[in-house]
Amino acid sequence: MAPMASAAQTGPLSTDEQPSSTDTGLVGQALLDAGHIFKTHEVFSVNGDGNRTINENFPHPGDFDAVVSFGSFSHIYEIDDDWIAREIQYIAMLHQQGIPYLGICFGAQLLAESLGGRTVRADKIEVGLINFDPGYTCPIAPGPWFSWHSDKVELPDHVDVLARTAIAPQVFHSGRSIGVQFHPEVDAELMEEWIRIGGHELSGIISIDDFRRDWA
Repeated sequence: MAPMASAAQTGPLSTDEQPSSTDTGLVGQALLDAGHIFKTHEVFSVNGDGNRTINENFPHPGDFDAVVSFGSFSHIYEIDDDWIAREIQYIAMLHQQGIPYLGICFGAQLLAESLGGRTVRADKIEVGLINFDPGYTCPIAPGPWFSWHSDKVELPDHVDVLARTAIAPQVFHSGRSIGVQFHPEVDAELMEEWIRIGGHELSGIISIDDFRRDWA
């Protein structure tokens, strides 16, 4: 799955502004239902021949009211390509300019890196439906939320952690930037695509049938 940097802008919806990827799931649909224009930027994609195309020409931040970055099967600490540094710099710029940013899973890890934190491998994979203990200032319901990650963020003291599980921080924010480790965007189509791509990660942890049943 390719990392996604997606941007939303308030305004009348036009037919040529539809999202180009299903990776935005329920989050993209909610923005569309609310009448926002929603554009997607795919950082890298793989064509039918298996060749990868990288697009580091991120949208100008001043053109958007908010930016959302979605998930990936990649691990930040294993990536040596230039695009990862460019995306982290882009998110840091959004934060510095006060443009609202939501990072989901990999997008949250990118935010952590841009704020001076780091991403490390978690003690174990956190997958399936989770509930967490929110702090008293956390505006997000404690669950159940869909989760699938084997990494976690380590955050500097100036970043507020609003909710966590025993495995990883789940909600954190600084200024107008917020990261969530779980996946509020997942619908049935997106979940099935992830199972196709990375279902091998679930072996010995949860059966695919139980995985589908719990989500349903």
